[in-house]
Amino acid sequence: MTSQPRVILYARFSTELQNAHSVRDQLDKCRAHALRQGWAVVAEFADEAMSGTRDDRPGFKDLRNAIGQGRCDIVLAESLDRFSRDQEHISRFYKEAKHNDVVLHTVDRGKVDVMQIGFSSTFSAMFLEDLREKTRRGLEGKVKDGLNAGGRAYGYRPAIDERGNPITGRLVIDENEAIIIRRIFREYAAGDSPLKIAARLNAEGIPSPRGNGAGTGGWKQNTINGNRERGTGILNNELYVGWRVWNRLRYLKTPDGNSRVSRLNPASEWQRIEVPELRILDDEQWSLAKARQDRLAKAKSKINSTDDNHLSVNRNLRRRKYLLSGLVKCGVCGGSMTVAGGTTKGSKRRYYCATNKEKGPAFCSGMPGILQSEVDGFALAGLRDGLMQPAAYAHFREEYARHLEATQSATTEDLKLRDARIREHEKTKANLMKAVETGTFSAPVLERLNQVDEELKRMKTERIEAEPKPVDLPENLPDIYREHIANLVETLTHESVAGDVGDELREMIDRVIVRHDALNGHTIELEGKIVELLQAGSSKAKGPTKGGAFAVSRSSLELVAGAGFEPAAFRL
Repeated sequence: MTSQPRVILYARFSTELQNAHSVRDQLDKCRAHALRQGWAVVAEFADEAMSGTRDDRPGFKDLRNAIGQGRCDIVLAESLDRFSRDQEHISRFYKEAKHNDVVLHTVDRGKVDVMQIGFSSTFSAMFLEDLREKTRRGLEGKVKDGLNAGGRAYGYRPAIDERGNPITGRLVIDENEAIIIRRIFREYAAGDSPLKIAARLNAEGIPSPRGNGAGTGGWKQNTINGNRERGTGILNNELYVGWRVWNRLRYLKTPDGNSRVSRLNPASEWQRIEVPELRILDDEQWSLAKARQDRLAKAKSKINSTDDNHLSVNRNLRRRKYLLSGLVKCGVCGGSMTVAGGTTKGSKRRYYCATNKEKGPAFCSGMPGILQSEVDGFALAGLRDGLMQPAAYAHFREEYARHLEATQSATTEDLKLRDARIREHEKTKANLMKAVETGTFSAPVLERLNQVDEELKRMKTERIEAEPKPVDLPENLPDIYREHIANLVETLTHESVAGDVGDELREMIDRVIVRHDALNGHTIELEGKIVELLQAGSSKAKGPTKGGAFAVSRSSLELVAGAGFEPAAFRL
């Protein structure tokens, strides 16, 4: 007596938008077909909401393993495209089945042969190509109508109709998230790195942008920084200034069909649609962030990478510890000079030739170290003289007032965010209280109620402490300004600001060259645009003190170490 052929059933549907009962219905058809044919069903495999272009589907992989283990004689699906929609994958699957003496069957076509594989896979590929083009045209039409055609960007939520249902393609600003966006731009423009901003947001428990509906992964520097050319990341999303950019990127499946990669389209193919109702930032906030990105990009372009993955470039772009880091060069070998030594407060730190210290006199004869304060003082002397002018103070006073105003504005936004969180906790508390009142009296509910109550008390206390205090311009502002400018070297070389000041100085200074001889000691030569400032400053001053002398040219200025400038008269 001949035994029944063993059959394994397989079902699949593509997206979460399709009927979740699709797999059940497909398997029902396959079972009925197997029963009519007198086959014994030994296993069933299925993949839900997974594209037929992927070959890493869990159910499909289990099916292939079962075939390789000799567990069946027949594999049955509703139709051939349930196995795969990829020409290469379906051909390989057919070969694997044939190699293991397994026959493929479908409910609608019966036994599958080579001819069906060829025709079906070709039509499946054509179907996918046509579907992609129709989908793209549909999305393009939505964009032209002012609708959202992609994922929901951080800072927005779906618009709701009068019945409380989301309106497809319509977005409105989420004010709580908009506060965070403005904060990110403000802190970035002020000099904070994306890494530092992300760490601060995570420490404060600020929810990160949603990823696949989760939003629990936390903030990362790339979430903020993204890729400027591709328009990704918080700092590069033009929607925040009222412009929707569509078709900047195209997405392609990898040859195995298991993932996809993005490619940048030519700028001529991008579509820009103005959506002023979605603007979160003003032009100044956006421009300040872009200006800093420009400075960093310019600095990066000047740095030669010494390794394949460009980590040396990234190291050079990290915030500098010292004002002139990377600019001070040895007059003997041309290599960099680095800071070493000194007291715990750094008052005796000196610049030394790094080549001499690390490789020895065979590579560079070196020179005695020069005080960091002397090098910094020379570079800043012209700036100090120029800043001791009434016009400079007037500009400082104006900027100081704007800073106070911005601080107050930031505090107001912070209070709005705190108020929103308090309202959410009060709503949670009300729901828990209602549950207790209606009889849901359990230990976990009471524990959660007490927890929420404690959190509310803490949040309200912190809210009161965060209230802004009235701040006016100090009466002694001129004295404060005069003191800071008189001590400019100490002011600008402090580690908290040296990195940002150094970034600005790099726009004016090309190199600071240090030389030494037994007769004159150290001499410092400055190259770059700042020379014009130093020349202007020295012409107004009485002359170098301590017997220092200048050697001035159109492109550089040289000073014997120890010489200084007499600051110009300053009256307010």
